[in-house]
Amino acid sequence: MKKVLVLVSAVFMLAVVATSCNKTGCECYIKTDVTHMAPVFQDENMSKSDCQAKQDELNAEAGIDMYRCK
Repeated sequence: MKKVLVLVSAVFMLAVVATSCNKTGCECYIKTDVTHMAPVFQDENMSKSDCQAKQDELNAEAGIDMYRCK
């Protein structure tokens, strides 16, 4: 039973790593949203520099450093 649990855990971790490496585009979240469940902004076709510009724009509108985009 212990070997099965270890195997399932290893497969799950591999799946998480594989999907996180293939991520493209831009997603912006409020910094306090540590689970990243509610994005404020999403775009699948943005470059990294455009994503940083969107983060700067959102923070300028809020007046404080409140958003993080990646």
